[in-house]
Amino acid sequence: MTNLFSPDPTEDAFLCFNKGNFSDAESGFRTILAAQPGQPDALHGMACLARARGQSATAIALLGRALQKAAVSPDRRAWMHTTLGLALLDQGHLEAARAAFQVAVLLQPFDPNAHIGQAEALVALGRRGDAREALQKATDLLADESNVRTRLGELFLDDGLVMQAVGEFRRVVRDRPDDGAALANLGAALFAGNAFDEARDVLLRACELGAETAETLNSLGLVEMARGELAAASDTLRRALELRPSDARIANNLGTILMEIGRIKEAESLFQMIAARESGEEAERARFNRSTILLGQGRFAEGWRDFESRRSLLGPVSDNPQWDGSSGEEPVAVVGEQGLGDEVQFMRFLTQAARLRPLRLRFRTAVLAGLMHELDQERILPAEGPVAAEISLLSLPAVLGLEMPPAVEPYLMVGEKPEAGRIGLCWSGNPSYRFDRRRSVPVVCLDALRQISGMRFVALQPGDAPEWMERVPLETTEDLAQEVGRCALVISVDTLVAHMAGALGRPLWLLNREGGDWRWKDVNWYRDVRQFRPPAGAGITEGWSVVLQEVVEAFSLQGQ
Repeated sequence: MTNLFSPDPTEDAFLCFNKGNFSDAESGFRTILAAQPGQPDALHGMACLARARGQSATAIALLGRALQKAAVSPDRRAWMHTTLGLALLDQGHLEAARAAFQVAVLLQPFDPNAHIGQAEALVALGRRGDAREALQKATDLLADESNVRTRLGELFLDDGLVMQAVGEFRRVVRDRPDDGAALANLGAALFAGNAFDEARDVLLRACELGAETAETLNSLGLVEMARGELAAASDTLRRALELRPSDARIANNLGTILMEIGRIKEAESLFQMIAARESGEEAERARFNRSTILLGQGRFAEGWRDFESRRSLLGPVSDNPQWDGSSGEEPVAVVGEQGLGDEVQFMRFLTQAARLRPLRLRFRTAVLAGLMHELDQERILPAEGPVAAEISLLSLPAVLGLEMPPAVEPYLMVGEKPEAGRIGLCWSGNPSYRFDRRRSVPVVCLDALRQISGMRFVALQPGDAPEWMERVPLETTEDLAQEVGRCALVISVDTLVAHMAGALGRPLWLLNREGGDWRWKDVNWYRDVRQFRPPAGAGITEGWSVVLQEVVEAFSLQGQ
């Protein structure tokens, strides 16, 4: 007589499998199949073993046999379809995998594993929104949802939905407050959302709790860089690279910090090593980073060539072919990229480009081309219309084969004349720029300028300004050009206003962050620029306070 309380051999075999005891699991499944050839649960077990051993094609074949059996309950059939979906996903059969997971969800809608598998298939198919919905359903079905919420947060972060990612990671940390990995994920998301102070605290806590990994230290180093703690950032990123010496992404980040703190030769060597050793995105990033060193030093032949590496990082802008600098009468579209200051800086090259081709200007500051007195305006066509090719403003030096330093003479002209004592001020850039905190001057530091008598200070940026400054209309870039044209002096951080002052030939006092951008290094792009920089290693407010006091002293010396 059968003992009704004897253990189920199939369950025993699956229990061995779940514990990682594959040998006993296989023995159990084979014993069942010897007694009952074609037993579907044992076939499923053998399929799980095959997939665990990297034999996904065998797993698919075994599951096909198991699912042909009629005497399989809906719950067991759902489980088999989930395993089938995973095996198909392993093999790259994405749509078939999605279909298998969909069957599993229909058969057993309360199985979180079916929804999780479906989400991974949808991610592979590029249907990331649907994937997030599937993961959300899985979290509703789990008692411990932390792992799924972590995956959901990763998807949000990868898709640029930073606040949603932060929300998911916060929930994981709430459930696992002493989990270093969970804190590291939250810290990375906070960094992506520019919440640098909280990100630093969270990442330091993650390290204390055992998550001092290369990834966590990389995030912490970038946070320290954004906070202006460059020496600390350098040390942190070195530790990260020591933990993962082959990580080109960390090496590129370290090289960027080395540039900022003036260790140029070391940074260049690091970028050269990455470019020689790696391929793909990080190699292109290293070439681009090195190009900024070369351009800052005036090594233009190599610099403009490697500067084109940024095109691989930005991706294709349109389907139009790239202009190669050849002459002809078929029009070329000129497009913009990066910031408005970049556009104004590189507009100077339109004059030479227009001698080779008629141009259609398709960038945000294109209206300023009408202020270029040396540009043949008859060669500038309406923006819309057919073109033979296109080129980015920032690629013009490369395709034009320029190897000499740029001319420093003004190339924009307005009717307004400088007014004695009128000083234009711009103290902040675009706050969405990740490292704007280092570039922009805290408004409280500007109070030092009130010591200066006999001057009119005009705010050359939109938004709120101290009450002691004059406000002017700045609706368009033309408005800005006119207001800058009326200034006897412009004092600005590294942003559009600084480039506008240089292009118009107005004296510029540049409030440049520690390290600073390649455009303000050894090569002069404009004729009358004086730079003021915070002391190395100073905090943001402390450093800018020193700078503004130096500006006050410079005014005092001018008056003597």
